[in-house]
Amino acid sequence: MSDARGRYGLYIHVPFCSSICSYCHFARTDRHDSGLRRRYAEALVREYELRSEACPALGSGHRRLATCYLGGGTPSLLEPENLRRVLAGTLGRSETVDDPEVTAEANPESLTAELATVWREAGINRVSLGVQSLDDHVLRLLGRDCDAATTARGLELACARFDRVAADWILGPGVELASLCDQLDRAVDLGVEHFSLYLLEVHRGTALQQDLAAGKLAMPRDAKFEHLYLGAVRHLAKRGVRQYEVANFARPGAESRHNSAYWRGVPYLGLGPGAHGFSGRGRYANPGAVEAWLAPLEGGRLPDGPVDPLDLQARRLERVILGLRTTQGVPLAWLPAGFDPEPERADRLWDVREGRLVLTSRGFLRIDTIEEFLA
Repeated sequence: MSDARGRYGLYIHVPFCSSICSYCHFARTDRHDSGLRRRYAEALVREYELRSEACPALGSGHRRLATCYLGGGTPSLLEPENLRRVLAGTLGRSETVDDPEVTAEANPESLTAELATVWREAGINRVSLGVQSLDDHVLRLLGRDCDAATTARGLELACARFDRVAADWILGPGVELASLCDQLDRAVDLGVEHFSLYLLEVHRGTALQQDLAAGKLAMPRDAKFEHLYLGAVRHLAKRGVRQYEVANFARPGAESRHNSAYWRGVPYLGLGPGAHGFSGRGRYANPGAVEAWLAPLEGGRLPDGPVDPLDLQARRLERVILGLRTTQGVPLAWLPAGFDPEPERADRLWDVREGRLVLTSRGFLRIDTIEEFLA
């Protein structure tokens, strides 16, 4: 297998949902039918072709595809024939490393035994399940279209059918540490090897933002978020699941290769509505609305979207910011001149280990402020 310099990743965004969660701000729609999903699959393959033509290095053999990630939205809503069409027209036409990591996100209520079989046959070898909680009260507060019993069954099915299973939890209203730790224990005992813990964020235009403005819901205070997050970090560590990034935890060797490549600055191709791509020297973003993404592709051209060419200074800053998201940290030599890393002056937000600045778990909670400071 080639090293990271000879690799790239592929991100495929599937925008379709059965319902919209109150907190979600990603490119997604609950207005779709079989015809639109078929058009999407065909257009996505066309986008792969056009972007490959625009970037000859992808087809030259200089870089090999190492990871593929189907996110959403809800990839588990794609019909088997459309999923096969998408993977055959992208992953199936790429020169890959010997053992590519192929991940697909699923919601517990839409993952079935039949779909799991289709996914495995199509080459998907890792599943990321949007659990969010195993508590009915919390699921209702999050506006999830799934109850705790259904979520638990989906988790059990994923672990029975796939060797590699990741699961997401959200820390927000209604979450209590004791219950959260019990839920994490259940997942560890089932065989979940990777966990993502997200602090609930409020985004403009979401139902969550409207509920908060109307006083229907209250967000936990910062002290409560810190209590939940740090308590979960300690609890997972006791179960052999170690933190390796701000929101991500895994058993040794089970880290997400795809997401880890993001933080190391490995180039990736982004396909689908709202998807972003990175060439190593610049980024592009697709329009988020399905029709705005579809129309140009059905006309034979790439969709218009913002392109951000990164100059040398921007690339250096991004290298520091992405590196600080991980428990590996960054070399002190990468930091701004005159920066004093003494832990005592940083309220124990970071430490210095073998010439590297490494954020503590408390530091991860304040990473946005630290990034602004370094910038």
